[in-house]
Amino acid sequence: MKFKFLTGDINWQDYGGKFISKKLNNGDWNYWLVIEVINWQDAVGEREAKEVDAKYNVCLSAVSPQAAGEENLHRAFKCHGMEGESEHEVELRKDPIVQVECLHGYGVSAPLWQADGNNLSKLMKEARKQAQQSEFLFGFYMDGSKNRIGNTGWDFISGDIGFKS
Repeated sequence: MKFKFLTGDINWQDYGGKFISKKLNNGDWNYWLVIEVINWQDAVGEREAKEVDAKYNVCLSAVSPQAAGEENLHRAFKCHGMEGESEHEVELRKDPIVQVECLHGYGVSAPLWQADGNNLSKLMKEARKQAQQSEFLFGFYMDGSKNRIGNTGWDFISGDIGFKS
């Protein structure tokens, strides 16, 4: 599966970046896969990065503006300072790629896979492999618990994260 640059520094290996897949569909709504690269030293500092014992973290997430809903989109836009009423901002908010970036940055995304390591090319290769598998096994990737309180990928992608009694 191919990904294109979404956002981040031009030198994303040193400062992090995000990459986005083509639009996918699970039968109910459209979604995109996002690969995020984090350079631990840049993100947390040299001393703390030594505790991680890896240079990079690579994460694969699924994001769906349709599943997230209007309320989460509004909150994500507000978080990113995109709540203005200018014609330009109104048009930007209609762009699904902008919606995906805002939702991902706001935290409304389903984590599908992640790994730490020192070889970025191997991590990216594995992320693309996981993305390819998740396209065909999407439900299985989403059904699993994503945190210690039992939220699934379905909860994360809809922004319904919290304690379930």
